[in-house]
Amino acid sequence: MKLHQLARFASAVLISAAAMPMMASASTIIGASSVSATNSFPDATFGNANNLINQGGLATNYVSGVTNFDSYIASDPQHTTQSPGAEWFTNFNITASTLIFDLGSVIQIDRVAAWVDEFWGAGQISIALSIDGVGFSSVGDFTPTDWSPSVASYGADIFAFSATSTRYVQLALSGCPQPLSVQGGGCGLGEVAFRSAPSSVPEPGSLALLAIAMGGAVWARRRRNK
Repeated sequence: MKLHQLARFASAVLISAAAMPMMASASTIIGASSVSATNSFPDATFGNANNLINQGGLATNYVSGVTNFDSYIASDPQHTTQSPGAEWFTNFNITASTLIFDLGSVIQIDRVAAWVDEFWGAGQISIALSIDGVGFSSVGDFTPTDWSPSVASYGADIFAFSATSTRYVQLALSGCPQPLSVQGGGCGLGEVAFRSAPSSVPEPGSLALLAIAMGGAVWARRRRNK
C-alpha cells in the first residue's frame, strides 16, 4: 500500500471511530463506605446507621464493586427480621428521617436497592444525589413494599432513575411507620446498596482496528517528515 493510500485509510478509520460497535460493561453492586442519620434509636444495637451497610442481616452477601448487581438481585436475597446489629431504626413516634450515604468516591449509579424493615419501615423514600455532599438534586420519590410484621424475612425494593454521577446519596424517609407496621413506632430499614450504571466501551475488534489505524497514521506521518 502506498504512503498516501495508507494515510487515507488511517484517516478514514479514525473518523469512523465514533460509530464503533459498543458493548456495555457489567453493572456491579456498590456498598457505601459510611452513612449518617438525622435521627436514630438511642440504643446503638438498633440505632447504628452502619447496620445499613454491614450486610449483617442479608442471607447472601455481596462483594462491593465486584458482584453483578442484576444477578444478585435476581436471586432474591432476603433480609432477616432479627434486628440487633442488622437493622436501623429511629426513635419512637418519629415520622421522618434523613440518611446520607457516602460511596467513597464519585460513581455513576442508576439504582438503589433498599431492604425496608417489616417492623416500622417507611411510607415513602425520596432520593437525592450530590457530588460534594452539600447541594443535592432529587432523582425521584418512591413507595417501598409495606411488609407484614409476620413475614419470616423480606426482600429488596429497587428504585431506578437516570444514570447520574454522584458520591453522596440522600434517602429522605417519610410516612413512618407504614400502615401494616407496628404503630406508635418510627422509621426502619434493614440494608441499602447501589448499582453502578453500565458504561459503553468499544468492542475488542473495533479497538484492534483503531489501534492499527492509529499506528498507520503515525508511521505515515514519520515517513512524510523524512
